[in-house]
Amino acid sequence: MKDVQYFAPDTLRQALQLLGKHGTRISVLAGGTDLVRDMNLEFKIPDNILWIGKLGLEYIKLQDGMIHIGAATRMQTAGASRLLQDKAAALAQAAGKLAAPPVRSLATLGGNICTASPAGDTICAMIGLGAEIVLASSKGKRVLPLEKFFSGPGMTVIKPGELLTEIRIRPTGKNEGSAYRKVGRRQALTLAVLNAAARVELDAKGTCVDVRLAIGSAAPTPVRAVKAEALLRGKKLTPEAIAAAAEKAVTEIKPIDDVHGTAWYRRQLTQVLAARVLRSAGGLGEEG
Repeated sequence: MKDVQYFAPDTLRQALQLLGKHGTRISVLAGGTDLVRDMNLEFKIPDNILWIGKLGLEYIKLQDGMIHIGAATRMQTAGASRLLQDKAAALAQAAGKLAAPPVRSLATLGGNICTASPAGDTICAMIGLGAEIVLASSKGKRVLPLEKFFSGPGMTVIKPGELLTEIRIRPTGKNEGSAYRKVGRRQALTLAVLNAAARVELDAKGTCVDVRLAIGSAAPTPVRAVKAEALLRGKKLTPEAIAAAAEKAVTEIKPIDDVHGTAWYRRQLTQVLAARVLRSAGGLGEEG
């Protein structure tokens, strides 16, 4: 293995200066569950490594009406967070289902996002919740919806010199909920063959005021099922309306056959999981 230069800056400013200096020749290290594995297997050996563990990017807090989550927040922390369980349940559920406990104790939300897997558990959940992310560089910051961050499997729009520093989510309010579900080849500790997340807001009469539906592992990037959402807005959240929306979601995905499952199976799962998360987020239970 070649020699690798290692940096452990004390401040965000120092980290951004190093990223700006080394550009594409430096890799960010947080929990290391992907980078260290790739280095050990010699899939990817960077010239330089930037560890962000001293930058204070591990936090979950409610501030100015938004949930702010540091990019270095670990899955274990997110899954156990009472704030997320109460106000962003889909994310707490997804973080608690990712891999095994030893991995969750190291893996970070920012790392999961930047890995850009179409099957990413927390990616799907956060898109369903309507998350936005903050990308910082020595030139300033930019904020974009999480769903706009991905350009293909393992590919993102992050620029050389940029660092993902924070995730922001509007907390669920009265008559509003969220849910995440996945299906894998085993009951636990498995990559999603398909996953789904939803956020549903109802008025006092049970009419759908707003809704978001995300499907993962069914296209080159996670999918936001906007046509399915449109079928529900302004209508009573009935089992029949949910079934129609779930059926519409199938038309918005582009699944493939791979070692985890067939395209046909993913289409069937999309209809089932979409209905389940919509029902759960809308407080109707999970029959079907």
